[in-house]
Amino acid sequence: MPSDVTHSPKTSEASRRALALIVDGTVSSRADLRTQLGISASTASSLVRRLLDTGVIEEVVDGPSTGGRRPARLQVIQNDAAWLVAELGGGHLRLGVSTAQSTLLRVRECRLDIADGPAATFTALRENWEQLLEDLPELQILSAAIALPGPVSAQTNELIAPARMPGWHGVRIVDELQEALNIPVHVENDARAAALGEFIARQESIPDLIYVKAGTGIGAGLISRGQLIHGGSGVAGDITHVPVPGAEGRQCSCGRTGCLETVASGAAIRRELVDQELEVSSIRDVIDLAVTFQPAATTAVRRSGKQLGTALSSLVNFLNPSAVIIGGALSGVDAYVAAVRSAIYDSSLAMTTQHLLIETTTAGSDAALIGLTRIARRSAPLPVPHDSATRSASAPPSTIHRPAGGTPT
Repeated sequence: MPSDVTHSPKTSEASRRALALIVDGTVSSRADLRTQLGISASTASSLVRRLLDTGVIEEVVDGPSTGGRRPARLQVIQNDAAWLVAELGGGHLRLGVSTAQSTLLRVRECRLDIADGPAATFTALRENWEQLLEDLPELQILSAAIALPGPVSAQTNELIAPARMPGWHGVRIVDELQEALNIPVHVENDARAAALGEFIARQESIPDLIYVKAGTGIGAGLISRGQLIHGGSGVAGDITHVPVPGAEGRQCSCGRTGCLETVASGAAIRRELVDQELEVSSIRDVIDLAVTFQPAATTAVRRSGKQLGTALSSLVNFLNPSAVIIGGALSGVDAYVAAVRSAIYDSSLAMTTQHLLIETTTAGSDAALIGLTRIARRSAPLPVPHDSATRSASAPPSTIHRPAGGTPT
């Protein structure tokens, strides 16, 4: 049956918004669509009917009847659309490919020193994505989203004085990657992307949470009322350089002294153990010593966890979140997590911690990639077939250029 929706620009935009919400998993029913778009039941039904008519989605009866109509789930029909995601760490690169049917179809990780600079990093990104895609020539890549271990402005998509990324200041990452890949590119801070990924991985059941990424450095992201918070200038969540007691005089990578990172990060713990003449060359070595209860490592880990927990207690008191989630490499060290939890309880008001959940990540090492998947899908959702003829000629290309061999060029 043909749709009775007039294909006006306003309706076309509503259709694209509705489709984007279905693709990224935010919406799975007509009721969800009404809530997310703030529209009436009849308007939601008209939008769904139009998308059904275009053949990009289907409505699947799912579950037993409770007295009325059986519940139905909206889902995208199998297609060739895909998105690229990548998380850059201080010493690693984690990449993935997402499709409308699979949040992460494939994931791979390799070693990468981000201090080698933008050129080497961009080459590694491209080569690893090519390897992920080499036997998937049917996929049409719509966009890419990348998480970076530094302050990223959500307004300009640019790094702002990245202390742990020498050689990156002033690099126009989005412009260079869009030119190289021939697709839209979006960048985000790694901890904020992971916060969004954790929210999604928990079925969006905790709308107010603080996510802390504790690894070589320290970062954080805030979800409030189900929305990722970027702040006034787009860099919310950066607790790395908050001054804390006990860090006085300690030199930080940002050029100042006394920052949280100098006492609570994996890099800080490693330096402390090196000063005690232990052989530790990476955060992996720190974790190995801590989980085997090496005395000096255990003491250092507990002290650092307490520093982080004390710093977080101010945020817990002020924001009153439902959960504090600890991710990153140090989340695998029980002594660190226990010290964070203990310090939050000791330094926070009882009324803010009475029902507070403090635990480690559910999404694990894929947290940032899961969050980036939603960002990529929303930045370049599936086009609605009826709208394809009206797309602006100046709009960015919808697919990455892929020659006969099937890999990007």
